[in-house]
Amino acid sequence: MIIDDFLYHGDYEHARNTKLLTNCGIRHIISICDFPLGKDMFDTYNILWINAKDSPDYNIRKYFDQTNDFLHACKNKNERVLVHCQMGISRSSSIVLGYLMKYHYHTVHKAYAYLVARRHIALPNDGFFIQLIRYENDLQKTKSSETKQNSTKSKANK
Repeated sequence: MIIDDFLYHGDYEHARNTKLLTNCGIRHIISICDFPLGKDMFDTYNILWINAKDSPDYNIRKYFDQTNDFLHACKNKNERVLVHCQMGISRSSSIVLGYLMKYHYHTVHKAYAYLVARRHIALPNDGFFIQLIRYENDLQKTKSSETKQNSTKSKANK
């Protein structure tokens, strides 16, 4: 479990283990594999399947907004979600880190330290780490821009 009563992180076998999913109260799955879960899983769970390769030159960042929205919606409904890839090491870790960076830790370093303390095998490939660093920079620019806009609005209201 990465975030209590909400975010779980695992591998393909975890995603196929319906007893485990039921025991954990998981109803939603983000599956980041280059092959889908079985039809029976799609009939039972709300699944966001992303056909992604675990390759340093693969653009995983293009999914961060979609996966962050999916995760945030589950969180707002107090529902549990599993994020998995084949081995639960690189692709799924990248997606979880993107969420942690946007909503909790703001930097790759802090988000990764938090994640690896809970899932010691979490290790995005080098290309994914570079994309996460760039994502961190974009998040900081957005936050800085929002802060400036709020400051301007406050001054205008005085």
